[in-house]
Amino acid sequence: MALVKKTPKASVAKPAKAGAIHLKHKDGEHHVVGLGNIRVLLLPDGSGWFAQGLEIDYAAQGESLEEAKKEFEDGLEAMVHEHIRVHGDIKQLLQVAPNEIWNLANDPNAKFARYSQVSHHHVIREKTNYEGIAYLIAATHSAGTCQ
Repeated sequence: MALVKKTPKASVAKPAKAGAIHLKHKDGEHHVVGLGNIRVLLLPDGSGWFAQGLEIDYAAQGESLEEAKKEFEDGLEAMVHEHIRVHGDIKQLLQVAPNEIWNLANDPNAKFARYSQVSHHHVIREKTNYEGIAYLIAATHSAGTCQ
């Protein structure tokens, strides 16, 4: 009787999913945000490069590929900070890129990168009565009357 050696089935790796986490300290001022496995579409744009997140609708540009990546990283961290400052969370930031951007992924010059970041934010949300800008239209002067 011959022995049959079983070989393990090849495991098929599941594609990494993008994810986000926002942890807020009870003081309301300290936040930790983690963004993981975001696919970034990198395309030549004239003499520079364009970087666009696919799972997050954020884009940046640079004169070189490396500069576009750096601008994407720095700008996204600043955007996270601003969303926390204004909204208290990052929920509104977590929107996928529009369909037009996804269609650019078929461009033969497109490159892709995975991006992850963990950032700490110390945000003091100021309480003000500021509600926006009021636009006033200046009156015109015509022959001794104001209109």
